[in-house]
Amino acid sequence: MLTRILSSILLVACTAVAGATEKQFGEYTIHYSAFKSDFLSSAMAKAYGITRSKNRAVLNITVTKSGEKGLPQPIEADISSKVFNVYQQTKAVNLRKIVDQGSIYYIAEFPVANEEIVNFEVAASQDKNPIGKVTFQQQFFLQ
Repeated sequence: MLTRILSSILLVACTAVAGATEKQFGEYTIHYSAFKSDFLSSAMAKAYGITRSKNRAVLNITVTKSGEKGLPQPIEADISSKVFNVYQQTKAVNLRKIVDQGSIYYIAEFPVANEEIVNFEVAASQDKNPIGKVTFQQQFFLQ
């Protein structure tokens, strides 16, 4: 029960904090967000193995596919990502999969500086078939 609650909180947190957004590719949708890790509660961060810090951020990706009656179903996907700043300096990110009560998330943590603008390129595929690619930008403030 606790994991279901934490999953729901993580999804809501990602949506509320980062203006989580999505992009549709036919029957697939890539949901994406980036936010500072200190937004998460201590319990949530501990449950998902996320380090809470004002100078760390989290990239969160979920891929869904239209299922029965058009309802989205989370799917496992191969996710690749490139994270870099405006100076084209790459940030090393290691996406890891979290499966919790039927939800599937791919998350990565990385350091950020105050007022840093970070660019993201995320591509998803399933069984070596491309699903789509999203690019977005997020600015982080460390106050």
